[in-house]
Amino acid sequence: MDDLEFRKRALANPHDTDDDFAAATASKPERMRLVLELKALDRRIVGTMNAVPVPADLAARLKSRQPKIVQPPKSIWPSYYAMAASLVLAVGIILSVGLQSANPSAADLLLHDDAIRHVLREEPRYDRNASDLSWEQINAVIAEAGGHLREDERIKTMHIKFANGCRLSAGTGAHIVLEGTKGSVSVLIVHSSPVQTRFDVNDPRFAGKIIPFGEGNLIIVGEKEEPLETYEALLIDAFEWVI
Repeated sequence: MDDLEFRKRALANPHDTDDDFAAATASKPERMRLVLELKALDRRIVGTMNAVPVPADLAARLKSRQPKIVQPPKSIWPSYYAMAASLVLAVGIILSVGLQSANPSAADLLLHDDAIRHVLREEPRYDRNASDLSWEQINAVIAEAGGHLREDERIKTMHIKFANGCRLSAGTGAHIVLEGTKGSVSVLIVHSSPVQTRFDVNDPRFAGKIIPFGEGNLIIVGEKEEPLETYEALLIDAFEWVI
């Protein structure tokens, strides 16, 4: 699938679950970022719509007015669609820039530092030569954090070597470690108040992401230049809170 076709399908439906679209998404980090941004935009639009209360008598008021609908000439409809598409794209860009420019709070930064300390404490326990954990072992740990990981062959290929419960100052969680392209990648799923905005890990050694994630936070930490977007997308798709 070339980039033009991929962008068309991503813009039409970023939640497309067809195998060819999933494979194309995972093939390039920039494609993964586009899909994640579009999904995030969908969630923000839905959240905004749900936040606006609908007056109880709205339906009756609309029916009572019975406005006369005048159809515009057919020839101008394409321009309306183009304007609508441009508006949606502009809103998405504005929201995206606004989120990226938001600063993490003091509590968010505390979670950041706590997570890095936890990864460093646990690192000596990793065994890169260990056999992959079974799906049952992994989910037993994740269940303690109040979640469940749906079985996914793509995640199985990540070679998960370590899974253990963890306790951070913000709340309880699950810590799993998989084998990345540059070394070990830690994934912490923490049941706590979501951070105000997603932000990058700032550390001399590690790269990473801290992401508000439903009932808690998703923290991914790996060596520099590790393609973390791939892991993020797969885990977000496969994980569900069951608390």
